[in-house]
Amino acid sequence: MKKRLQVPQKLSPKASNSELEQSRLQLRSSTGKAKSNLGKVRTQVTENQEFKQHQIEATKLKIQAKHGTITSQGQERLTVLQAKMDSVLQNKVGQSSKNVLQRVKSNDKGKAPVNEKDKDKDKGKGKAASKASAEKEAFLKKYPVAKKLVAGINEKSEAKEILTNLFKNFKNIGFKYTMVNKSHEKLLEGALEGDCQTLARAFKAVAEGYFGIQGVKVGDDQSSIKKPFISEAGKTPYQGKDPNCDNGKRWFFQNHYWAVWNGQIFDVLFLSDKKPEADMARQKDPLKSMLMPEQEYYETEKGKIVYPYANKYSTAELTMFEKLKNLVNNLGRWLYRDISGVTNKIRSIFARGGNNNSDFEALIREVEINRANQAASK
Repeated sequence: MKKRLQVPQKLSPKASNSELEQSRLQLRSSTGKAKSNLGKVRTQVTENQEFKQHQIEATKLKIQAKHGTITSQGQERLTVLQAKMDSVLQNKVGQSSKNVLQRVKSNDKGKAPVNEKDKDKDKGKGKAASKASAEKEAFLKKYPVAKKLVAGINEKSEAKEILTNLFKNFKNIGFKYTMVNKSHEKLLEGALEGDCQTLARAFKAVAEGYFGIQGVKVGDDQSSIKKPFISEAGKTPYQGKDPNCDNGKRWFFQNHYWAVWNGQIFDVLFLSDKKPEADMARQKDPLKSMLMPEQEYYETEKGKIVYPYANKYSTAELTMFEKLKNLVNNLGRWLYRDISGVTNKIRSIFARGGNNNSDFEALIREVEINRANQAASK
């Protein structure tokens, strides 16, 4: 809106030269002030337009920085834009200038100016960041082993990448696999031993407690086998632990646990991203037989029997085991006094490892020959 000029009153014909000159000066001053004010308004509008453009560009760069996709050139540009906007804000003086700035930056009438909202948001983000940083420091202080597990991981990465790198870092902690379940808290505090469940729960604890990644599952139907089974997973990455079954060829587990996040498998014991292939036992609890070294065994779905001896496990073909049972049953009808001796021989062969079927076949032939000879003598 143009400012009305204050025109001096009409001079009388008798006015002096000095009065006439004074009137001309007043008119010239009023005209100059109007032009100056108009120029200031135009300058302010131009500055506000530039400020708005800077703000839009800076907002895009801030979003890139938040997601870790900003380039070094983009970071430098963001710094320059922020400095320019700060300079504009500092140079705004007078209520009229503030009102113009508010109209440019405010999205809705009656709301606080955008710069004030940004300041409040920045303060809130700063407080949240400080709180998160303090919580992470407290977590690492409570669980010193977690320092090795989070080392070298970019916390601004996507959750999948963070979990993959966390998964890999477990090979660096010096874990000792004992096949005995221990508390995962104790592991993170420094007691570096336990079993698959110890490791999986430690993985979940760090993912949630340090990185804030929720939804890691351990022990549900998708992340565990809660029944005895045989596996050919090979040695553990931790100190090269040999399998406990068939003289280091297979593992026999009473159960097994791993972690799952969004369908992705993290088998922390074997550092594998696949669910183990398992020859499942038909029974959860062992069967009994006097032929077994410790009188316990399991039948598996793929036709094997698994039995313990000397703190290890071994397997034999189920068909051979059935032959031996039938041998003993039939022997009882003919040579009752020899059953104990034959049973001891069978158990001795099992104790040496039952994968060599030729030993069992030789024993069966020996017993049958003896039985035939005794029958003939009668």
